[in-house]
Amino acid sequence: MFTCFVGSRLTHARPVAHIIVLALVALLLSLAGCGTATHVVRLDTGRDRPLVFTPHGGEPPVQLSEGELEESLAVLARDVRPAANPLQNARRLMFDSPRQEEVYLEWTGRRPKLDFAEEAARRAARECLALTHDYGRWCERQERCRDCLSLLKEGPILDVDGRYALAMEFALGTVWNETMDAFKGMADPDAVRATLVSGMALYMTLWLLPEPASKGLAATLTAGLIAYLGVDTVWSLIQGWRLLVAEVERATTFDELRAAGERFGRVMGKNAARVFLLLTTAAMGNTAGLAVKGPGLPGASRAAVLAQSQAGFRWAAVGEVRSVAVSAEGAFTIALAPGAVAMSAQGPGGGNGSSGKTSVYISRDKVTQEVDYVGITDKMARRSAEQFRQRGLHIDALMERLSREDARAVEQALIEIHGLSKNGGTLMNRINSIARSNPKHAAALRRGLELLESIGYTGP
Repeated sequence: MFTCFVGSRLTHARPVAHIIVLALVALLLSLAGCGTATHVVRLDTGRDRPLVFTPHGGEPPVQLSEGELEESLAVLARDVRPAANPLQNARRLMFDSPRQEEVYLEWTGRRPKLDFAEEAARRAARECLALTHDYGRWCERQERCRDCLSLLKEGPILDVDGRYALAMEFALGTVWNETMDAFKGMADPDAVRATLVSGMALYMTLWLLPEPASKGLAATLTAGLIAYLGVDTVWSLIQGWRLLVAEVERATTFDELRAAGERFGRVMGKNAARVFLLLTTAAMGNTAGLAVKGPGLPGASRAAVLAQSQAGFRWAAVGEVRSVAVSAEGAFTIALAPGAVAMSAQGPGGGNGSSGKTSVYISRDKVTQEVDYVGITDKMARRSAEQFRQRGLHIDALMERLSREDARAVEQALIEIHGLSKNGGTLMNRINSIARSNPKHAAALRRGLELLESIGYTGP
């Protein structure tokens, strides 16, 4: 017996096709703009009442280049153990308990009550058979095995999870093309790819369950996506996937399913898709996942800044995030250890907070990627243009909204870490920010190192 995808699993009526398309267009526009963050984050340490944190608006996400993604995947993907049954493996990883998986299976009709007419059932069966046949032909046209994503391990027909995974495969189309070389040399690159795409699809679908919450691996993956992309983008992706599920539910042909996946790919955009694939690969690679690998990923320094400004937690402590829940209104509740809360979220009396308008920036050598210049400014855009015009440097903000005193402390800590070139270091800076003869040098250095540690900055 097989279960075909018939009937709505959503709690509301199915959107008709033109409404879905209009909603996706609206999401595309919201993701393309620089808007202001609107979703509140609650930080629950288990002590007293949760801290309420309002994300800073207008923060651009971490940008990953094609080369950065391919180079990282070539290393990270080798730690991903290919699953014999990728969909079953994804459910085991993404759902925190057998009960949550049971709820999911009921929600998607795997505990079905067939309440539709016999003729409708036969028609649905024919559609499922045709879609499964076309999936096999699509795999063969790419010179891969007929079940190239291992979606038929639980039966001869594409079930609900299989359709979600296939839609995710299409959503990642251009990014997969960019990263083909990263999987070369592996014993079974198709199996690794199938494991990843199933994990990504089931992770997104987790958010559509009643009272959705991610724990374990899924929680650290959520925290990583927030750090790299921001809460507004993550919320938009969840809503985009909700619309995709409605489209997949309506799809009766392979082409309709493919179109739904490609539309979600446009909602994600290439950069968010790169980030999603990078973080999923790191998270699924071993039991430590993002807790160990996060600080060493491309864009981690910028993600550390955004983790503080967007969600009030320390990127270096992402492994201490226990769960992430999202309300129907888009409020994020992050349960985490007290030490994982960023100083910026602790507010007055937090002990180490810093507020102001000064940014600390760094530049890296184009070849070695070593930090070759550090500085502070109150006008980041203008200083960026000046440094490029005068020295040919491309600078990036490392920390923002600091007091002038704290910014100088961080600048000096960076100088101590990387060293002035005249003293055998890598920095083009000519002098210290705070002279060693200054009585405040020792205290400032301690403060600067403390602030760098709060964002997970680990040096060269």
